[in-house]
Amino acid sequence: MQSTIRAISFASAAFLTLALTACGESQPPAAKAAALPAGLIVHGATDGPGVGTAKPSAKVGQPITLVGCIGGSKDPFVQGRAVFTIVDPTIVSCKAMGDEEHCPTPWDYCCEPRENLKKNLATIEIDGADGRPLPIAVRGLDGLDPLATIAVTGTVTEANEAGLLVVRATRIAVK
Repeated sequence: MQSTIRAISFASAAFLTLALTACGESQPPAAKAAALPAGLIVHGATDGPGVGTAKPSAKVGQPITLVGCIGGSKDPFVQGRAVFTIVDPTIVSCKAMGDEEHCPTPWDYCCEPRENLKKNLATIEIDGADGRPLPIAVRGLDGLDPLATIAVTGTVTEANEAGLLVVRATRIAVK
């Protein structure tokens, strides 16, 4: 009898966990957008230096503003995290070349030499109060789509000679 009660309790807990997980995944974009810090995303002018111009002088802890287009890989968004990459707007995507049929994912900049792409790439994080990226997917939220031009204002959290630049966003202007 005791083992039957435990089995039913375990099965109920497993079902509840699956049900809650499924509900969380079907959350409408508006509910997920509400989890972003208030006023983080604005629409309008995207002024500032491009990633390639701002990157060489970026220092950890420094405030920074840079402009880029969301992209740099087949999926520039980290699954389930508020993290994505941007590419300097001077780098031309296959879509801008008018060659969309050549490349099914023009935001991956597949025609650009990887070394040049690396020099013009930055990672953007939207962090929570704990200083870690928010555990939400941001693709499609409030204009955050592949090839969208954005201006990011924030703080440099990582920068090195190997070409890594990570910015903790405090404001994102979407064109």
